[in-house]
Amino acid sequence: MNAFNNIEKKDLDKLFKCLHAINLNIKKGGTIISNLSNTDTICIIIDGSASVIRIDYNGNKSLIDTLHKDDIFESKMFNLNNSELSIIANEETNVIIIEYGKFINRCKKNCPYHNQFIDNTLSIILNKLNDNYERIQILTKKTTREKLREYFTIISNKRGSKRFRIPLSYSDLANYLSVDRSAMMREIKYLKEDNLIEVENRIITIKY
Repeated sequence: MNAFNNIEKKDLDKLFKCLHAINLNIKKGGTIISNLSNTDTICIIIDGSASVIRIDYNGNKSLIDTLHKDDIFESKMFNLNNSELSIIANEETNVIIIEYGKFINRCKKNCPYHNQFIDNTLSIILNKLNDNYERIQILTKKTTREKLREYFTIISNKRGSKRFRIPLSYSDLANYLSVDRSAMMREIKYLKEDNLIEVENRIITIKY
């Protein structure tokens, strides 16, 4: 599902005008949004991908979320100091930026495409909140081994298969799990040696 489902192409320009939407094309490594404390924004990934990065007062970086085509970022999803959050393009990325107030206030003309867009977007945001809940489940685990097993189980259930490709690079996965990458790779090796998983690059087969 994406935010523009059931909206005809001929209505998209009218919708963007109604929302005062801003279309941006960002090169790899470019900042889409930074220091969100002064913004109240919805960001829709039209093409490409991006990372939501937290930079704390010590300059330490943490991966909060990864956004792909059709994903939505809405700053209210995260109970964090928004001044520490930035969205960085992982590749050349095209995005739509919309002020939250323009989104949530339904058009005075009661445009059907505007109403459809709001319904679509709210459904996507609810799904994203569910993803955030899954990450909380993972982060409550005490050890790197437990976090990996919980993560693998969640991905396996989503894919409906014991064999799946990890959707993140190993560096991004370590950030997502809030663990040291070297320690994580050791635990993956131990899980393999304990015959709990098979590993082929980033393809995992669960055996438990």
